[in-house]
Amino acid sequence: MRKHKNVVMGRKAESIYTAMKNNWVKQTKQEKACEARQRIESFEEQMKRSAASKAGYAYINGISMPILSA
Repeated sequence: MRKHKNVVMGRKAESIYTAMKNNWVKQTKQEKACEARQRIESFEEQMKRSAASKAGYAYINGISMPILSA
């Protein structure tokens, strides 16, 4: 019977600098994703608010464009 377990090392140990660098990269990716989500949510919220207002469409040079009335 063995009294101790084998410890398997999957990869080389990181230095403090490398760990900080990897954490910084992960954090910046998360921040960018959060900013993108906020932009999309604010755009959707604005569209929901403006949908209740009176809107019309004008057909100009083959393009249908929304025109909001005040």
